[in-house]
Amino acid sequence: MKRFLAACMMATLPMIASAQDDAPRLRAEIHGPRAITVEWVGTDRPAAGSLQLTDGQGQEIGIESVIPNTASKSLLVPATPIDPMRVYFVIDREHDLRERARRDPWFRTLYSSKPLGASVTEDRRETAFRLFAPRATSVVLYLYLGPDDEEPAKAVPMVRDQDGVWEVVERGDHHGVYYDFTIHGPPDPGNWFYETHPQHVSDPYALVSMDSYGRSRVWVDGPPPPPVVGGRPAMESVVAYEVHVQDFTDLLPVAEGEVGKLPAMHQAGLTNGNGDPIGIDYLEDLGVNVVHLMPVQEYLHYPDEDWQADMADDAFARDMAIDRENYQWGYRTTHAFAVESRFRSEGLEPGSERQEFKDLVAAFHERGMAVIIDVVPNHTGENMDGRHLLFNFNAIDLPYYYRTDADVNHIGPFGNEVKTEDRPMVQRWIVDQLRHWVEELGVDGFRIDLAGQIDQQTLIRVMDEMPDDIIIYGEPWIAPSDPDVRANPDWSWYKADSPITFFQDDARNAFKGSPFSLEDRGYAGGDASARDRVMAAIANAYDEEPSPNNGISYLDIHDNWALADRYALEDYNGREGVDVTSMRLAAGLLLTSLGPVVLHGGTEMMRSKGLAPMEEFERHIAGGTIYFKGRGDTYNVRAPNRFEWERLDEPAIRDMRDHWRGLIALRLGDAGQVFRIADPAGDHIQWVTPEDPALLGYVLGGQVAVAVNVGAEDGTVSMRLPEGSWTLVSNGISVDHVNGVSGAYPMLEGGGQDVTVPARTMFIWVKR
Repeated sequence: MKRFLAACMMATLPMIASAQDDAPRLRAEIHGPRAITVEWVGTDRPAAGSLQLTDGQGQEIGIESVIPNTASKSLLVPATPIDPMRVYFVIDREHDLRERARRDPWFRTLYSSKPLGASVTEDRRETAFRLFAPRATSVVLYLYLGPDDEEPAKAVPMVRDQDGVWEVVERGDHHGVYYDFTIHGPPDPGNWFYETHPQHVSDPYALVSMDSYGRSRVWVDGPPPPPVVGGRPAMESVVAYEVHVQDFTDLLPVAEGEVGKLPAMHQAGLTNGNGDPIGIDYLEDLGVNVVHLMPVQEYLHYPDEDWQADMADDAFARDMAIDRENYQWGYRTTHAFAVESRFRSEGLEPGSERQEFKDLVAAFHERGMAVIIDVVPNHTGENMDGRHLLFNFNAIDLPYYYRTDADVNHIGPFGNEVKTEDRPMVQRWIVDQLRHWVEELGVDGFRIDLAGQIDQQTLIRVMDEMPDDIIIYGEPWIAPSDPDVRANPDWSWYKADSPITFFQDDARNAFKGSPFSLEDRGYAGGDASARDRVMAAIANAYDEEPSPNNGISYLDIHDNWALADRYALEDYNGREGVDVTSMRLAAGLLLTSLGPVVLHGGTEMMRSKGLAPMEEFERHIAGGTIYFKGRGDTYNVRAPNRFEWERLDEPAIRDMRDHWRGLIALRLGDAGQVFRIADPAGDHIQWVTPEDPALLGYVLGGQVAVAVNVGAEDGTVSMRLPEGSWTLVSNGISVDHVNGVSGAYPMLEGGGQDVTVPARTMFIWVKR
């Protein structure tokens, strides 16, 4: 559902946010037992006598005085001291406004650098457990010998330090021991402590989690995998391939216990029935230099028993291959430091998935491919599909970890929003998890999900603390739901002041059309009016991009329509036939553009989601509703997302794969250096713009020339080439940057030459 909401909200959120931001409201903050500041936004300050103060249960608390501070702010002095850890409400009866007195002045100063989670000392003599729970009145640690033991082997009260960290040090090496906590505190609004919600919770810093619902496990890792051979590619050289572990491996010919598992991702020597290399060998042959894994951190799956009770006999569920388990792409992380336990090979003990993941990274690194992972720190899996689950943060301290409204309810279109601003320990949680995946598990970077919901200062810290050669890009869309965060220019950001490389949707829209209008086919689809926009996309020359590296270009990605379905011949179902000329043109435009690029895995083999229905609908299982969003958003249906390796034998798919492979080889070869420029000079691209906007020519760095015709009729492009001999390396179908290809213009000489470009064709030449 998150993916569908993201698509809808991208176009509408600015308008909604503006309406919310203009509404009159209060800001109230507790500064001490006898000090609450109250600020009026969007309305005048009322008379002092109109204010009222209550506790979390609605009991009125006397006010000694209201002291004006500025024209819009006053100091409210309670008649009796209040407890800053508790919940209080300020009410403005004149304007009918009510706001919780927030604890931000205290929260924004709480910080600890102590290791969190469970850690065994190097000499293996002690094991420390630490949990940050600033408002808890007590925390108890429970140790278990087995994952399903009903009774703990030991219950240990933890001790709170001055910074809100609860800790206990146990003698001995507790590697392999299971554990969880109970968090205790008062029954105020927004509190989900044990006294009112008696549930054990897991460790948000756990390295091993028994699925999302289970206990944590103490784990000691071995060494990280070796670095990528040849080093991480520079950002301008990134050709990333986005892929989901289950989608990629479901139909590989591997052992039954490894289908959909981590080892299948890197098993060498696999072929389809025609002898074509598949799996990791296919990716190496394709030539990409970055493998972008969709989420591999522990993420929410609904329990198999509950799921199967409602889905096992459902015809739709069987058709979608979701009758046995709650398949997900993973954008609902529950334990950010743990590797997804369902990706572990069958028969191995919990925790083995960590070594399996490191083996995966090592295998790709050995072949010269960097590995980045999708991270989802903007929200967690505790509030998905209308459910409120108590895995960790919700019970540890909901208003500390999450953005909330006046009544301490979650806000945001995706269930919850992690509160990174004014919360140093939440900011640290994000930095810690990224550092952990780099230093312990060997990854080379991250794609940050909906990064626009994370405050700017946190992302700046991320960039400052990561290695200089780290690969980081993310989504700039969807502003934070808190109007005070949106209004703060030090927190809220968009493309022009992005701290990270961002998905450049303007390039996507120019190349192949907006995903929110299926009739919009972009320049590649024949929309000649998009020529000016596609020139900006090729140069990555936008006002908000001082360098092409500020934006990463793409055509499609997991949570929009697959390119084969957008360019399908009928019913938006690429399985029934595809407009291959538009797909080839889109690939050519993307891969002759400047700056980093990312491919939606399988686009090059015309992977379609056509098995999914067009319509949206719901199913109900134990605990609530499951939403299915149709062909444009297949985040929770398995069959439509599978890589169908046997279809590589089909001539159209084989030819399309070869076209992409040839373009990637050109881009990453010697001549392709002209695309891999971080700071091009102003004349790096020489344009030819015939009167007919369906025609376009461009010469990059004096080394590569392109002539394209997206129209329905042949057209002439008057190329102007630097001196030298120019070899045709793509005739619009075949691409060979080494030997060249046959065609109407196999060789050009420097100077001016009129080139007739057939309808719906792109020519590419390289200077020899």
